[in-house]
Amino acid sequence: MKKVVYFLCAIFLLAIILAGCGGQKQATTGGATGQQSGDKTITLKMSDYYPVTHIASSDLAKFFIDRVEKLTNGKVKIEYYPAEQLGKLKDQLNLTSQGVVDIGLAPASFLAGQLPLNTVMILPEWVTARQGSEVYNKLSKGSLMQEFQKYGVRPVFVYTFPQYDVGTVKKPIKSPEDLKGMKLKTSGGLFDKIAQRYGVTPVVVPSPEIYESTQRGVVEGNILNLVSTKSYRANELEKYHTFGAALGGYPAAYVINEKAWQKLPEDVQKALIQAGDEASKHAGEVFDAEQEKLAKEFEQQGMTIYRLTDADREVWRKPLQGLEKEWIDEMEGKGLPGKQVYEEFHKLCQQTAK
Repeated sequence: MKKVVYFLCAIFLLAIILAGCGGQKQATTGGATGQQSGDKTITLKMSDYYPVTHIASSDLAKFFIDRVEKLTNGKVKIEYYPAEQLGKLKDQLNLTSQGVVDIGLAPASFLAGQLPLNTVMILPEWVTARQGSEVYNKLSKGSLMQEFQKYGVRPVFVYTFPQYDVGTVKKPIKSPEDLKGMKLKTSGGLFDKIAQRYGVTPVVVPSPEIYESTQRGVVEGNILNLVSTKSYRANELEKYHTFGAALGGYPAAYVINEKAWQKLPEDVQKALIQAGDEASKHAGEVFDAEQEKLAKEFEQQGMTIYRLTDADREVWRKPLQGLEKEWIDEMEGKGLPGKQVYEEFHKLCQQTAK
């Protein structure tokens, strides 16, 4: 009996010793909004909806993540979950707002009901991704910040795709007049209003159905930039494409949960801001280079690319006169500062123009 008692006491003492050892400081910490400062690693969960093969995932998101880790000397590690692994596109903003993820992607054109003021970036007053990304980056830190803050988030990395152009299967498009009466795939909302100004009948087609709808003649073409045209294989069917028409832009914003942000040390916050600024500039350069590359590639495959001159662009902008007033009136009608946001947007577009 005594041997049993001695044995149990020995086990008890061993357990106490091990528990004491287990209480030593760990090297890392993880979990959404579970960051800590000091010499512990800060882990942030980042989510978006792009497939891993998309340039926005394989290049842009990777660039941002790498810059954050380098600028913080490895103090911050970002766990990246692309392809809707942690939630659908429409839920990304809410997931970030609720702290389910630390950083999520919130594209304004898909979230116009939640981020209506951000849709100002769709207005075709800028052309290249470089210009659009620069404008959006500055605007997101200015008059758009309040809209993000309503959801308990703040932008850390924003950019735009190049403005949309039009690709067609049978009919060459060289002027706005050529668009009248055509049935073209659009992206809904403000994109439809832009298309209608040219006499286009907008047809909203889900992204996975673009190729089939074009092939079957449900639409006569698509209003997309060349990057998206390639992604959806529409270039295999389209014979003509404009380049530089500016039929609406696509803005994207990675936002961070505000509570998670406030927990970060000041040096880490500064590093995230710097990484976001650098990534925004990088995104514009990458997309514009990709546009040029694809234009040449499509031409070699037999597609006719109609490149607009500055004079052409002025002609294309005439049907859109007054569109900005419609946007302002719609925002002001909702009790939002549409005029203030548009004026800052317009000023930035002028400042960043070539």
